[in-house]
Amino acid sequence: MLEKRRECQVTFQEISPFPVIDCHVHVFPDGVSEAVRKWFSKNAWEFHERGSTEELLLRLFEKGLTGAILIPYAHKPGISENLNEFVAQMTRGFPRALGFAAVHQEDKDIEGILTKAFGILGLKGIKIHCHVQRVAPDARELDPIYEEAVNWDVPVLIHAGREPYIPAYGYDVRQLTGARRVENVLRRYGSLKLIVPHLGFDETEEFFRLLDRFPNLYLDTTMMLAKFFPVEVKREWLSSYADRILYGTDYPHIPYQVERELLNLLEMGLHEGELELILYKNATRLFPGSFTEYAKG
Repeated sequence: MLEKRRECQVTFQEISPFPVIDCHVHVFPDGVSEAVRKWFSKNAWEFHERGSTEELLLRLFEKGLTGAILIPYAHKPGISENLNEFVAQMTRGFPRALGFAAVHQEDKDIEGILTKAFGILGLKGIKIHCHVQRVAPDARELDPIYEEAVNWDVPVLIHAGREPYIPAYGYDVRQLTGARRVENVLRRYGSLKLIVPHLGFDETEEFFRLLDRFPNLYLDTTMMLAKFFPVEVKREWLSSYADRILYGTDYPHIPYQVERELLNLLEMGLHEGELELILYKNATRLFPGSFTEYAKG
């Protein structure tokens, strides 16, 4: 049945027994988005879908998505506020979406940027991309950001895994990242809610072990269940830690149809309760009251 559904356009509601919240959707102003697309096209892979950010989000929600977390990132200092205002604009246009804030470790007023992001714009988390921002997760330059996250009680989604390594970054990202460095952060900030995307690729097993010791650590599935990268994700890992796994896709920065991640997840044979946690409930617990009403529609 699932194989037949792969051959045509389907909605999330048609293939999932539960509401689906995508916890990893990228949004940028259209000029920035086009620059990101060109960079990926030249150095990594072609995106499957084209369109403006608004058109792509509309397309995503027309597929029956219950909710989404919209994520920017700042590749240089001085642009975070503009990115955050754009994300807030998108959340106003798409009420089923929450927005995360961009911030760069070299921004002049980190506290002011994040105070505006959370207190005025209503954003709900922070995105840090270690590869792009050329910063280690345990670098002291990030401490002011972590401190604000703790103060505002919002999660930090941090791309701190070692992969994918893309030579075009101009340096070896694997020297700055990894499970050991994330563990250093978790030891320093016991109450910090940290989300590591891509299941910590390429140290997935090591990151799953960290879940045993750090109750505020979460992993998201982004691109790891789509079978695009040659990496194994064991069913028992997802099953054992289902209460700390978030479903995500990386849309629209993916070279395949967005539902592919979901279809592969459903084929893994998880119990219904485990699927419900990953697809929906974990996100509603992390962001209380944000998505529940839409799941009833």
